[in-house]
Amino acid sequence: MDLTVAALPLRGMILLPGALRAVPIGRPTSLAAVEHHLNTQAELVAVAQLDADIDDPTQAGLAEVGVSCRISRATRLPDGGLQVLMEGIQRVTVRGPIRLQDDMTVVDVQPMAEASDDPVEVRATADEVTGLYEQLLTESGMGEQDRKLLVPDPSDPDRLADQLNGQLDMPWEERLALMAEVSPKARLLGVADHVARALARHRVHAEIGAKVQAAMDKSQREYQLREQLKAIRQELGDTAGLDAEADAFQERIDASGMPDEVRQEAEREVERLRRMHVDGAEYSMVRTWLEAICDLPWTEATLDTTSLGRAQNVLDEDHHGLESVKERILEYLAVRKLKPDSQGPILCFVGPPGVGKTSLGRSIARALGRNFGRIALGGVKDETEIRGHRRTYIGALPGRITRALIRAGTCNPVLVLDELDKVGSDVRGDPASALLEVLDPSQNSAFVDHYLDVPVDLTQVLFIGTANIIDSIPHPLLDRLEIIHIPGYTEEDKVAIARNFLLPRIAEDHGLTGKEVAVTTTAVQRVIQDYTREAGVRELNRQLSKLHRKVARKLVEGHDKRVRITDKGLPRYLGPPRYFSELAERVDQPGVVTGLAWTATGGDILFIEATRMQGKGGLKLTGSLGEVMKESAEAAMSWLRSHALQYGIPSESFDALFHLHVPAGAIPKDGPSAGVTMVTALASISTGRAVRANVAMTGEITLRGKVLPVGGIKEKVLAARRAGVEHVILPHHNKNDLVDVPEVLRQDLTFHYVETVPEVLKIALAPA
Repeated sequence: MDLTVAALPLRGMILLPGALRAVPIGRPTSLAAVEHHLNTQAELVAVAQLDADIDDPTQAGLAEVGVSCRISRATRLPDGGLQVLMEGIQRVTVRGPIRLQDDMTVVDVQPMAEASDDPVEVRATADEVTGLYEQLLTESGMGEQDRKLLVPDPSDPDRLADQLNGQLDMPWEERLALMAEVSPKARLLGVADHVARALARHRVHAEIGAKVQAAMDKSQREYQLREQLKAIRQELGDTAGLDAEADAFQERIDASGMPDEVRQEAEREVERLRRMHVDGAEYSMVRTWLEAICDLPWTEATLDTTSLGRAQNVLDEDHHGLESVKERILEYLAVRKLKPDSQGPILCFVGPPGVGKTSLGRSIARALGRNFGRIALGGVKDETEIRGHRRTYIGALPGRITRALIRAGTCNPVLVLDELDKVGSDVRGDPASALLEVLDPSQNSAFVDHYLDVPVDLTQVLFIGTANIIDSIPHPLLDRLEIIHIPGYTEEDKVAIARNFLLPRIAEDHGLTGKEVAVTTTAVQRVIQDYTREAGVRELNRQLSKLHRKVARKLVEGHDKRVRITDKGLPRYLGPPRYFSELAERVDQPGVVTGLAWTATGGDILFIEATRMQGKGGLKLTGSLGEVMKESAEAAMSWLRSHALQYGIPSESFDALFHLHVPAGAIPKDGPSAGVTMVTALASISTGRAVRANVAMTGEITLRGKVLPVGGIKEKVLAARRAGVEHVILPHHNKNDLVDVPEVLRQDLTFHYVETVPEVLKIALAPA
């Protein structure tokens, strides 16, 4: 007769009679079955699930045989599951599929049918299997005491078969098939087959191991013979060329001036090289290590040129503007002149792409008379890129710092760590953590590259970092850097850079001279206004290069002998204008406001549009806005509703649905500085008063209507001026930030400093 009992379906495992097993329980139905067993001591059956990938036990196929079990210990896990210790009791036959009953899994079972084997034959088979298994353990090298613990007692053949089933290494399906056998003799024979195969595999492995050992002995014998041959040749005086390479390395070590600690390690490796055969496995590894250690410039150094006048000339020759940056560099050089061994801060230039951060590092090297090196860190995620690979790995190399020193050829170069903000991390380590030691003057006197495994002094190296933003630089690394912000260029700066730097170099690169091509200043201005939109000058360089390519073709084809490019003729070379004045896109209607934003590529203007429509009330936000920007919009709406009567807005107006949208919806946007822009847009659409087209604004707001300061003022002012804005509304506390804005920009703009939202609306909204 079938008996319905609680069931525990096991995925990827089997519980055998007499065995103890720790099992994690996570499925709710299985947890209910276990708790029912613990509370009532009712029978519980563990049965293997044939398909371990099926999560729902009622849909999974089950083995034909299960094992009744008891739970001796249950531990609650942090995720709500259980870790139970189960003991198998006896096999039972599973009848029918598993199903749910009272929120737990149940199954129908009946006792296992009894076998009709001859007891004498079964006992003989058990003795044979026991002896075979003991032979396997003996040949595996197991001691007598351990064998006594592992070899089962043959007096209980049924238990013997189950124990060996659990101890032997066999596939899961075969283990399950053996457990389903009713006959103890059949199960013993199946186990005997696996023991015999395991014994055969072990003997094959032992034979192969013996052959490998013999081969190793042969290699050792060959080594001894080579040493004897070497001694014989030395006695005969025939040693020419044997130690030539080792002697060459010894000479380089003597001339390198490396520290005593490093010298001792290098000389040990040279002696190892002398004892190795050229075809040996480690010969090339030792030789490569010696090449690296000898190539390092331990004492080679350039003499610093600390003339501030020369440094000023070099910086002015290479870069236009950037006066505050040049001033900080000259201060650094002045300190170096007064105290040559000073450990100054690590400079880090932060600014949008194309403003000359990397080239500033090259200019500093030229001003100091030092060699220059660049280490690209963008996308680096492996710590070994900085510290190097261990020599135990095939193809190991020194890290980027060591390789940069070798390429520079001196121990005091200027090394630019480019794109510090693009360093990542993964399971292979965090390169930024490795840079902490490199950029700390108190620690980098004994920097250890994993490949060299000897200390290298980096105190004489002048490290300079570059980044577009500082938010993604880890704080401990940022703490070691002195941040120097490099803003975007004004239009006047770009014209000067194009006239003094870009055009002469581009003409030379294209094989042209001033007699063959001339680009007017008005043409350069139009290229900047209509064909580029950037904080730096990279796109300007591309467009001017495109102009010269067109001119070069015309000259080669013989159409012209001299080409003069004016602003009116630009479309023939560059095509129609790509950019237009943002303010020209403004429509003189309520709800459209010009905001100022900061981006990683410099400042930009940002239009915010508001409209009102029939609906159930509320505020809808679109344009890929971040959480901070959404909160600013909600604060703006709350302030406007609380001051509606002050601006003549009927309370029933807020029963409509308000919609705020920031164009370029595919570009994610976030930050608090759009608060004043949003409240102005909502006030404009609610009052029907348009916003002045020549006004742009930035600032954060509070529910009390206070206007709080924001960052990136210089970049935002540059964007406003580039867009043709005449009036800029700024938070009152940002007034001091205008010190960094060039005077020529401040003359073209009218600034309004506000402390409250009503002041913003008074300036921004046109009369009704």
